[in-house]
Formats: sequence, C-alpha cells, structure tokens
Amino acid sequence: MKLFSLILSIVVFFISLYFFIISVSSVDTFDEVIYISLLGILMVICITGVIINWEFFRQRKSKRVVISASNSFSKKGKK
Repeated sequence: MKLFSLILSIVVFFISLYFFIISVSSVDTFDEVIYISLLGILMVICITGVIINWEFFRQRKSKRVVISASNSFSKKGKK
C-alpha cells in the first residue's frame, strides 16, 4: 500500500507540474490565479506524500535492529 501511495504521489506531482508549466504563462484573470495556486497546493501535497512514504525504501535496505535496555530503577527493591 505504501508503494502504491508513493507511485501515485509521484505521478500526480508530474501531471500537476505539467499543467502548472502550461498555465503559468497565461495568467490574466483572478480565476487563473486561483487555478495556479490550487495546482501549487496539489504539488505541495504530493511532495508531502513522497516524503512520508519515502521510508518504504529505507525499510527494504536496512534490517531492523531491536535494542533492549534495562535499568535498575524499574525493578522493585527490597525494603
């Protein structure tokens, strides 16, 4: 599921970047400014999705190491 979300975020980012590049040169009205800003917000959301799901590749590369630590304060002492 994380892989699907990562691929979807990347694909939607490039599609919105394409429409952003095409539309940014012809901004004349306030409606077009709103459209450009919505495309920018969509690209920021896609970048956030890529950052969140990027750990999918880190989990595949590195093996998890479990470190167990204990201290003397957690044990009950004699009274």
